[in-house]
Amino acid sequence: MSIDLLSYWWVISILLIIIFNRYVLRLFGVVRIPEDKIGLIRKKFKLVGKHKELPSDRIVALNGEPGYQAMTLAPGLYFGYWPWQYKIESQLFTVIQPGNLGLVIARDGASLESDRILGRRIECDNFQDAVKFLTNNGQKGRQSAVILTGSYRINTLLFEIQQVPITMIPPNKLAIITTLDGKPLPKDEIAGGPVEGHNNYQDFDKFVFSGGWRGLQQQVLLAGAWNLNPWAVQIKVIDMLARS
Repeated sequence: MSIDLLSYWWVISILLIIIFNRYVLRLFGVVRIPEDKIGLIRKKFKLVGKHKELPSDRIVALNGEPGYQAMTLAPGLYFGYWPWQYKIESQLFTVIQPGNLGLVIARDGASLESDRILGRRIECDNFQDAVKFLTNNGQKGRQSAVILTGSYRINTLLFEIQQVPITMIPPNKLAIITTLDGKPLPKDEIAGGPVEGHNNYQDFDKFVFSGGWRGLQQQVLLAGAWNLNPWAVQIKVIDMLARS
């Protein structure tokens, strides 16, 4: 007995939609971002309104200009991202492994002050809010702030993340500190004086804005695990002097 497939067109249509669900939805401007990813957005063109072109000194669009966007898509379902105007790339979360910390380089942003080598800390949800970072004048280049162990939705079009081990100082040792940013030491001084509130150099912005000096420091670090930014702080581990 022959089967008339045309009489089951609706079944075939449903099966095709299930099979090609992603592609069919995409044609209608629907984007689904999986639970373990974020969506990076590239806008191909803008025909009407303001901000039709990306400024020559920017690489990430902040105001809807054509190009890669500062805004990202969190996991979920989105509408209106027509394929002829937008390209959406799914990217896995940035994961900082236990025992490591993440160093951050911003590819875009305001220029650093002439006397600074690191961008100051900006409240931007651990670099997960790229729009807030740029809006609040986050600075281009290496950042003083680090990100700790965890999973983060970071726009890697704007931020480059490098993982390094946390600083470990063994028992019965201490670390002599040299800072790479801050005020220049006075000519008659060989080491910067004590500065309060920077949590053993782990909040380096606090150190700098509390008047910390660049160079050798009087304060030392004792044994333990420390979240030190190696772009801001260098250490020399030595033996503790035994008491007589």
